[in-house]
Amino acid sequence: MKRIISGLLALCLLSGLPVLAASGRLALSCQERGGEVRLTLEGLDRQVYALQLELVLEGDCPGARFESALRGAYSPDCHVEAGRDETVVTIYLVAEKEALEGRSLDLGTLTPGGGFRLPGRAELLLLDRNLQPISEGRVPLEEDGSGEGDLSRVHIAPSEHGTVTVRPAGAKEGETVTLSVTPDAGYTLESISARDSRDREVSLARDGLNRYTFSMPALDVEVAASFAPGGELAFQDVRPGDWCYDAVRWAFEAGLMNGTSATAFTPDTPTTRGQIVAILYRLEGSPAMGMNQFSDVAPGAYYASAVSWASANGIVNGYTDGTFRPNNLITREQMAAFLYRYASQKGRDVSDRAELGAFTDAGQAASYAVEPLRWAVAAGMVNGVTADTLSPGGSASRAQVAVILNRFVQNVL
Repeated sequence: MKRIISGLLALCLLSGLPVLAASGRLALSCQERGGEVRLTLEGLDRQVYALQLELVLEGDCPGARFESALRGAYSPDCHVEAGRDETVVTIYLVAEKEALEGRSLDLGTLTPGGGFRLPGRAELLLLDRNLQPISEGRVPLEEDGSGEGDLSRVHIAPSEHGTVTVRPAGAKEGETVTLSVTPDAGYTLESISARDSRDREVSLARDGLNRYTFSMPALDVEVAASFAPGGELAFQDVRPGDWCYDAVRWAFEAGLMNGTSATAFTPDTPTTRGQIVAILYRLEGSPAMGMNQFSDVAPGAYYASAVSWASANGIVNGYTDGTFRPNNLITREQMAAFLYRYASQKGRDVSDRAELGAFTDAGQAASYAVEPLRWAVAAGMVNGVTADTLSPGGSASRAQVAVILNRFVQNVL
């Protein structure tokens, strides 16, 4: 099968298909260290099933070779055309099953061999599931080697039933590295560990739901994770096959949302402001907090510490009368604003924007919520309730909240 796909890919690349302008966001990061070049594709915001990357090196490098670092992908060929002054290296990467996606995609390591300089230019072709071009063109090069040759790398060991992503993939000693864990549907994280290249344990600190940090040592680090089946939910009103089942299961097993009883989740029940803030507080790891400033938030309420934390960090605002109104139903625009501020407070990229003109009721959104809603739609967390209505002032059911949270953690955090 791989040979067939490789042949189709080569045929596609040689067939003179029309050239499309590559996205201006895409860039190739090239980090040189110890005679190797680490290649990272930055800014990928779409699903890609195959790619061709053509690099032009300055120098004669006939023995150049490439080793893929992408889980779930293989490299069917590395074509090298060496000359006296320059070498053209063409790399192919093809997805095994799932799409290649991620805003920072660690492609792998190019070992040019012999004397070389970092790539002078790069051409990129992206292909969809049917090996049809998505975009093609030159991508800018961002050389990471200047003054940063002391970066150590983080390698993620292959695992089944879940993925681990790392940010950044290379760091200096003492810098903080973040690991984000995403179990497949029906699985939970069983264990995660990190060891340096001398097989010494690297201490991991939990930083919210399925997220861990560590201080980068002077050596490379390998991270290994294992996943285990989570079992079937006991809720009788959310069953396998329901549109929200996987998200509800994820939120329940992660401890973010509880059932309304041992056998019920009540997915259609609206969610309150206090409940949403409590969920985000659990997502953050429930840090210790002092007293809150709102007159209607009792010190012993289950959401009291959560409201205090969210207010102190600029995630939520109260009303002009000094109240928070925790029992009011959360609106869709309020939830978008809460998530937008939380992501900003965490230092995540919230620059994506979608146009809301297709929604006839977009003008009903409060002024404070317009930009958060544009961001939430662009990030794929909030969709219209119909093809042309957004319902910014509508309530959010418990099932909808579970789905939005799941997308938020996977796509943003």
